[in-house]
Amino acid sequence: MGDANELEYTVLGGGSRPQESRSEISRVSLENLNNHEINKVNKIIDDHYKDKQRTILDMKLGEIMNNTVNFLGNSYDSYMSKVMEAEFTQKLYKTDDDNLNKLQTHLIAFSLFVRDDDNILYLGVIFVMLSVLICFFNISRGYGNSKSDSN
Repeated sequence: MGDANELEYTVLGGGSRPQESRSEISRVSLENLNNHEINKVNKIIDDHYKDKQRTILDMKLGEIMNNTVNFLGNSYDSYMSKVMEAEFTQKLYKTDDDNLNKLQTHLIAFSLFVRDDDNILYLGVIFVMLSVLICFFNISRGYGNSKSDSN
């Protein structure tokens, strides 16, 4: 004897499996659309694929700097929320060492933080600015301090 779900599908006119009845319903629904509705659906799909996703090259420099400063201001709160999320999910991977658990929690939180929104983009902008500053400090510190050993 079949179970109750199988009985419901056969009573409602569907097949013995839910996948068969779903595909039949969707096929019948698509066949009953008129031309106006089909054209409207096609236009929505075309508009969705024609929209170009905005990249950093499409932004103005002032907008990038403004978003980077806002990122710096809001990153601590966002990171702490990701730490809480990581602590919740980290229970699946709990180990015996407490220090390892903390490290693992922060690594999970950092990976969640980086993949959220455009955080990786603004983190990259900050790293580029820091590398330029370090380069200039290194050049200025080394200039004038070099002694030649020519006698």
